[in-house]
Amino acid sequence: MKKAIYLLAGALIPIILFSLCYFLSPDSPGVNKSKSEETQSSSSLSKKVDKLTYSPMGDSISAGLIVKNEEQIFTNILANLIEESYDIQVEQKGVFNPGARASDLGISSIEDVKKQKPNIVTIEYGTNDLLDYKNENSLKQFEVNLSYIISELQEQNILIVLVTTWNRDQNISQLYDDIIFKVASKYDIPVANIRSLWTNTKDTIEPKSADNFLKNKNIKDDMHPNEKGHEEIARRIFQSIEPRLSNYIHLFK
Repeated sequence: MKKAIYLLAGALIPIILFSLCYFLSPDSPGVNKSKSEETQSSSSLSKKVDKLTYSPMGDSISAGLIVKNEEQIFTNILANLIEESYDIQVEQKGVFNPGARASDLGISSIEDVKKQKPNIVTIEYGTNDLLDYKNENSLKQFEVNLSYIISELQEQNILIVLVTTWNRDQNISQLYDDIIFKVASKYDIPVANIRSLWTNTKDTIEPKSADNFLKNKNIKDDMHPNEKGHEEIARRIFQSIEPRLSNYIHLFK
């Protein structure tokens, strides 16, 4: 009986050793598949971190009205700041138009912006919305509109930043800026407060250099930011998102 057991054990040992060598070998199909999946996963992550899509939403400020060269618009300056700071390519898309409000283009462009699959979105509304101000209900409607835009975009894990109003009636604009901060706090998103860029100085507004802006209008009385204004706006936005942007990018590494 003992002899039979020894014979059986002697026969099984080589089989067990062979099986272990086969499955633990780097050339085994299981190991190859795992390594292949690992490589594909790493490659996929690398692609994600190499490029970001930035989609600004807004009015004539985002459109760069009166700015002479496209590269001087704050959206392009911001994209360059991100590229230089994080060694990442930034593709700019977005939906913006002079005169736009959160109540019209802001809401109507949500699906278009979603289709762009952005990583970063600046929402720059309020400057034209405040022209419709009548009473407290106007502020409530602006809050509802802004909240709706944000809630729709947040479903896609987008880094969103709100931008305060620009160069309108100081009292009314403050009311709208307060709403912007209130909504930002509710959804835990950063705010680029650009108010001091036009209330404390005028060299961000004057002088103008675009000689082809609306020929029937006195350009000296225009309210839009000049080249310096756009540069300062871009830097203010970058400062407001930098901590979160670092974490956001590291998520893909």
